[in-house]
Amino acid sequence: MTTFRRVLEYILDTNDNNPKRPPMSEEDLKLAAHLIDMGESINKGDYEISSEEHISHFEEELQDKTWTPEDEHFHNIKVCPDVVNLPGAPNMVQFSLGEYVELSKVMEAVEYYGKRTGFHNNGSMIRPNLRTMQHKYRFIKESHHLQKLREYESNHSTKTNRLNNLQFISLELQKKVGELIENGKILHDSVLRFLISEIIKKNNIQIENFVGSDSWLNGWKRRFGISSRKITKFVSQVRHKNRDQIERDSKEFVSSTNQILPLYHPSNVYNADQSGFQLEMSTARTLTFTGSRHVHCTVQNVSSTTHSYTVLPLISASGKLHPKIFVTLKEKNGTFPKCGHFTAPNLVVTCHTSHIMTKELMKTFFREVVIEKSMPKNALLIIDSWSSWKDTDAIDSVTPRANKIKILTIPAGCTGHVQPCDVGIFGAFKKVVKTITNYSQLTNEDYKMHSRDETLKLISLVWWQLCSPKLESWAQYAWFAAGYNVPRPPRFETPAQLLFPCDVAKDCAIQQCPNIAFMKCIYCNNHLCFEDFIIQHHKCC
Repeated sequence: MTTFRRVLEYILDTNDNNPKRPPMSEEDLKLAAHLIDMGESINKGDYEISSEEHISHFEEELQDKTWTPEDEHFHNIKVCPDVVNLPGAPNMVQFSLGEYVELSKVMEAVEYYGKRTGFHNNGSMIRPNLRTMQHKYRFIKESHHLQKLREYESNHSTKTNRLNNLQFISLELQKKVGELIENGKILHDSVLRFLISEIIKKNNIQIENFVGSDSWLNGWKRRFGISSRKITKFVSQVRHKNRDQIERDSKEFVSSTNQILPLYHPSNVYNADQSGFQLEMSTARTLTFTGSRHVHCTVQNVSSTTHSYTVLPLISASGKLHPKIFVTLKEKNGTFPKCGHFTAPNLVVTCHTSHIMTKELMKTFFREVVIEKSMPKNALLIIDSWSSWKDTDAIDSVTPRANKIKILTIPAGCTGHVQPCDVGIFGAFKKVVKTITNYSQLTNEDYKMHSRDETLKLISLVWWQLCSPKLESWAQYAWFAAGYNVPRPPRFETPAQLLFPCDVAKDCAIQQCPNIAFMKCIYCNNHLCFEDFIIQHHKCC
């Protein structure tokens, strides 16, 4: 009997209170206990399923060897733009007024006209003269017909050169990706586009309008057996309420809040929430060889993928993010070293013996962020049911009499449904941080992204980008999506779409910088490399 069947029978017997159960090892009992817990979560409707993807490699016989590297631009190049299809005579070229010639015959003339080698003293190619061409091809009558052949030849050459370049890029990309996968690097389509730009620049390839479209990359991955392997995780959450109760509480909270919202301007309505960020954040999927049973990825510091820090942003219903973000680091003995730490105008940095917020840190958050001078004197603050938020005496102790802060507390278990930070902010925030971290692991292995100052520098830069007015619709949508009565914002681009567009991998905008850009500044629209954006701490305004 297989382990799975034995464990399954044990679970069914337990569920039916059957005293006769199959013998189980200690490991099998642990597995059964986990599965039983998962089953209880499913019955309560209190679970999440997240899909992760890793790239893997097909067996040789399963690779799509029919794929060729032509792109959309290649197919749009017409060697003979004036090809027409006549009844019973497809692929005809209107070579002169009223005279149609078979395309194959025209291409034969093009080949013959350009097959001689050598050049005249003036640099022009040695070609057959008009009389020779007239004798061999009756449809050629005048000198401008030879010009037409030269145009067809040029188009054919352009198309052939593009195909050769695409074939070279495809093979070089295969080599590079294979090396990176073997070394455990985390790869995504955005990284593939960066590698393409690097190959083009390194080999001085002259190719226009090629960045690696989604369709081209999908075909390339099929050709070389590169695919995204999904890993599905079941995450059971401990709750004291069932799903129906959570949904009722969520709707009631939003409904009651919507009755209060008209009393405040959207710029006076805020949501604050904590979120743990890993010191070294990586995306949960990567490209690897299809069929691989195990996917190993390298990181700079293994402990950094489990050790966290806490960020606490403040966002308004108008779509504006508070310019300062509150950060709590874990430090030995709860104090910073004598050398201090990286500082920036948009950071409020604190520390504790763990990254978990305390009541005293909460009071600091109110002093330094919620009631600092740029904030309105009369505000509505929506927060979750964290115990320290409920201590009104502690909050009142740091709130000046001139400030009026009305606090609405989201019921326990409902934050994922009605808290704007959870609904629309943190996911996009972390995606940007993960993308930058993965890029650092790929191209700047010596840069210690997990160290204190580098972590703070990264958060400062990312938060500054997220505060751009161009992202106000994105931030406001978090409120709309959570059910609050705020105007539905117009269509918008997400932070990742603005920072990492498909054509981002261009030459760095900084003069004399030899590097390839990896991101685009939302403020100045310059394409910048890792050195000039992260290490030099880019600030253009």
